[in-house]
Amino acid sequence: MPAPKLPSTPTLRVWDLPTRLYHWIQVVLVALALGLGFFAPEWLLNQHVVIGFALVGLILFRLVWGFFGSYYSRFSSFVPTPGRLRAHFSGILNKQSAPAGGHELGHNPVGALMVFGLIFVLGAITITGIVTLGGVENWGPLAGFVDFSTGDRARAVHLALAYVLVVMIVAHIAGVFAESQRSRTSLVRAMVTGDKELPKGRTFGQPDGAKKGAALVSLAGLGGLAGVLFYLGVQVPASGFIQMAEMDDFKSECSDCHELYHPSLLPEESWTLMMAGLEDHFGEDASLSQDTTLAIGTYLERYASEAWDSEAANRLRVVDPEKPMQISASPFWKENHAQIPEEVFKTRPVRGTGNCKACHGDAESGRFDDSKISIPEPTPERES
Repeated sequence: MPAPKLPSTPTLRVWDLPTRLYHWIQVVLVALALGLGFFAPEWLLNQHVVIGFALVGLILFRLVWGFFGSYYSRFSSFVPTPGRLRAHFSGILNKQSAPAGGHELGHNPVGALMVFGLIFVLGAITITGIVTLGGVENWGPLAGFVDFSTGDRARAVHLALAYVLVVMIVAHIAGVFAESQRSRTSLVRAMVTGDKELPKGRTFGQPDGAKKGAALVSLAGLGGLAGVLFYLGVQVPASGFIQMAEMDDFKSECSDCHELYHPSLLPEESWTLMMAGLEDHFGEDASLSQDTTLAIGTYLERYASEAWDSEAANRLRVVDPEKPMQISASPFWKENHAQIPEEVFKTRPVRGTGNCKACHGDAESGRFDDSKISIPEPTPERES
C-alpha cells in the first residue's frame, strides 16, 4: 500500500524573475569587477570598464524596477522604518522566529538596509570609476571634462569604496545565513525559485504585479538619455592632451640612436639638463650644432610634462634626483614595472628598459593607455 501523500507547505511567489535575474547577474558582475580590479594586470582595464558600465545599466534597471516591479520588488514594500528595525532586533534578541508580517516575506528591515546600501555603494563606485577613467586614463565620457588631479582623487575613493563593498558582501552573506536559520527557510533557494514558504495557519493574497509598460518606458527613457550623454561626452577631446607641433630635427636627430621619446615623459628641467650635456649623452657623444641644439631644446621645454595633464606626464614629472634625465629611474616607472621579470628586458624584442614601444603600442603618442600594453614573450638571443 503506497504511503499517503503529506500536504505540501503552501508557497508564494515573492521574487519575480527580473528581480532574481538582477540579483544573480549582479553577483557575477561584482565578482568579476572585484577580481579584475584587485588582481588582474592593468592592461585588462578595458574588461573592468565594460563590467563597470554593465553595472551602471543594472543599477538603472533596479531603480526603475524598485518603482514599477511586482509588490515585493518595490522599494515601498520594504522601507526599513525605525519601528520595523526595532521589532526586528527585538525578535533577534528574544530569540524569536522571524515574524510573519507581510514585509517579512520580502526583505526584512536589515536586508532592506543592505539593498539600499549596496545600490548606493555600487552607484558611487561606478561614478568614481567613470571620473577616474576620464581624469587619469583620459578616455570615456568625462575625458574632456575631468583633470588628472580630480581623477586621481576619485580613484582613491573608488578603491576605498571597493573595500567597503567587500565588507558589505561578507556581512550580506553572513546575514543571509543567519536569517535562513532564524526563519527556517533557505533565502538562497528563494532567490533562485522566487518562492517562499508561507507560515502555517496564515494565508496571503497574491501580491500586486509589475507595471511592465511603465517600467519599459522608464528604462527606454533612461537608457536613451544615458546613451546620448555618453555619445556627446566621448566627442569632446581629452583634456589631458594638447596638439603638439611637428619638428623634423627632433624626430630625425633623436631617433638616430634610440627610440623617439615623447616630450611629456620628462619635466622641463630634465630636458634642459639633457640638452646642455649632449657631449656625454648616457655615455655617448650626441653633440649637435648650436642652432639645432637650441631649437630641439626649446621644443622639448615647450612640450615637457608640465604642458600635459596625462597620467604619464603627471607621474613621470617626479624624477629620481640622482638620475633626473632617465625615465626608467623615476619612482613611478620602477613601481609600475617591478612585477615584470628581468629577463623580459634582457632579451628580444625588448632589449632594455628604454624600449617603451616594445610593450606600449601607443608610446610615440605619449598616451600609454593601459589597454595598449602587450608584454611580449622573451626570445633568447641567437648565438652569432
